[in-house]
Amino acid sequence: MMVKEKEIIAEKDLVIGREILDEANLGKRLWLIVQEGEIHILRKSPFDAQKTLEELAGCLGQEAATAYDFHLKIGGLYEAR
Repeated sequence: MMVKEKEIIAEKDLVIGREILDEANLGKRLWLIVQEGEIHILRKSPFDAQKTLEELAGCLGQEAATAYDFHLKIGGLYEAR
């Protein structure tokens, strides 16, 4: 994709058309990140819980999670360090 620059003067609302979003391959679901002096528009991937479970399946093998030693030190009630 070719990088384009376009200077604008935003006196009212700034609207980015669908054509520009499609050109950037952003899709329909977007993240808008606003920081001082900049705005980022990112594609938001749809969260697929089933796919995530399939990716995690078998991570611990056949062992129970309690069989792993994570070297946590218990300092008090509900406290792990």
